[in-house]
Amino acid sequence: MGDNGQLYVPADLKSVYREQFVPVADILTPNQFELEILSETTIKTEADAFQALASLQKRGAKDVVLSSSDFPGKKPNTMVILGRSRAGKSFRIEIPRLPVSFVGSGDVFACLMLAWSSQHADDLQLACEKTVSSLQAILKRTTEAAKVRAGDSKPTVCDLELRLVQSKADIENPGQINGEMVDS
Repeated sequence: MGDNGQLYVPADLKSVYREQFVPVADILTPNQFELEILSETTIKTEADAFQALASLQKRGAKDVVLSSSDFPGKKPNTMVILGRSRAGKSFRIEIPRLPVSFVGSGDVFACLMLAWSSQHADDLQLACEKTVSSLQAILKRTTEAAKVRAGDSKPTVCDLELRLVQSKADIENPGQINGEMVDS
């Protein structure tokens, strides 16, 4: 739908997403901007985000994962990913915030979540941990390649093209990232 305060779809489709997609969704992976649109709330804290995730579940969505956030984590320079499973279990994962923006990382997150949640249908947190681990490896590899390619210049969007093929092993066998269960 969008990111960083900008819609990628016509504004009149917001109600279609809210009223027609949310009630039938098995899994939703909005970023913070999209979660604000879908829940019709402003999110400034982790508590706000968990309330917004719960509101989508009350409207029918089964599993909901906040794929990226702008509010601060517990540690400096981190980003928080939150989830609520259909069983009502909530979790959080805190990861390093990378200093660049990537095109397509939300789409890769959604694809990986779909793949890992199909293998771990009863453990949304584990599926999300594997997703985040794979995506972090992809983004780190992409960042390193972009620095080499750009040299002394600032990396361009082309330099930051996601290194998916080169990350095949990390996608298939993600490393360990541990989230934590939380009360929300």
